[in-house]
Amino acid sequence: MKIFDSFIKPATVSLLALLGFPLIAVGQSRPEAGPEKIQELIAKLPRGSRHHLDVAYVPGAKPGMKPESVQALDLYVPPGDGPFPLVFWIHGGGWHSGDKLESGIHLALKFVPRGFALASVNYRLTGEAPFPAQIEDCNSALAYIRQHADDYRIDPERIGALGHSAGAHLAALMACTGNGDRFSSGKGASVRVQAAVCWATPADLDRDRGQWPKTSMMHNADDRPLWQFFPHRTYDGEFARMASPASYVHAGVPPIHIVHGKLDDLVPPGQALAFAKSLKSVGVPVTLRVVADLGHNVMNAESGDEALRFFKAVLK
Repeated sequence: MKIFDSFIKPATVSLLALLGFPLIAVGQSRPEAGPEKIQELIAKLPRGSRHHLDVAYVPGAKPGMKPESVQALDLYVPPGDGPFPLVFWIHGGGWHSGDKLESGIHLALKFVPRGFALASVNYRLTGEAPFPAQIEDCNSALAYIRQHADDYRIDPERIGALGHSAGAHLAALMACTGNGDRFSSGKGASVRVQAAVCWATPADLDRDRGQWPKTSMMHNADDRPLWQFFPHRTYDGEFARMASPASYVHAGVPPIHIVHGKLDDLVPPGQALAFAKSLKSVGVPVTLRVVADLGHNVMNAESGDEALRFFKAVLK
C-alpha cells in the first residue's frame, strides 16, 4: 500500500512501525532509517527551507540522553520570511513506542512545499513516565514553539495538531483541553490549537468500560506494554475518563477532521462515530470519513491530501 506520495518505498516497513500501525502497536519493533537516509530526505525539501533537529523543549533536556532525549522536537520551515502556519505532528505507537524523526521528515515533505511549517514531537513514553506525561509533553512542546515563534518564523495563531492512533488521541486531547490548564502548567504561552486532524483515534478509553474486543488496541495480556498506560496495569474507569478526549468535549473545541477505517480492529470505528457525534452535538465544526476498505492504517495519499486541504481551509 502506498503511503504519502513523497514516501520512499525501502523505508515503508520501518515507517509503518514508527507511525503506530499494527506492527508497533502490538509491541514489535523495526529498524529505523539511518542518518544518511534522513539527510537524503531533508535534501528533498524546497531550496531555502530550514530544519532544526532535536530541539529540547523543556529546560534541562539533553538530546541523546534518556529519558530527557524524548523531550525534543524536529522543526521544518519553508523558505521565505513567513510567518508560516504550523502542523504539529504527534507520532503513534500505543503511547509506549514510536519516534519523531522518520515520520516527521516524510510529513515535512508533504507540508513544507505547500507553505506549512511542520513540528514532529517526541514525548515521554509510558515505560518512562505514566500518563499524563505524554499530553503534558505535547503541551510543553507547543508552548515552546509559541514562545520562540518569531525565531522560527511561525505564526503562533495558526497551529493545527495532526496525529495517528495514540498520536491522534493526544492531538484530540490538545484540541479539547487547550483552552484551559488541565494538562499544562498554565504558565507561559497558550497551548490551544486552531484545528486538528485525527487518524484512527482512541477517543474514549472508558468506552465499553474496559471490555474491549480482544483485537482492540486497549485489550492486552498481562505481559503487553499497553497496560502501562493504566495505573497498576489494570482498567480504571476514573483514570480512563480523565485521559479521554471525549470527556472534554465543549463548544469551544476547534474544527476537527476525523478519519477512521471501518475494518479497524485495533481502535474500533465506534470510537470515531461517537466522538464525532458528541462534537457535533455542541456545535463544533467536525467532519468524519470512515473508509470502508481500510483498517488501522488510514495514512495514505488521500488522507494526506485531505489533511492538507483541511488545514489550508482552517489555518490559511
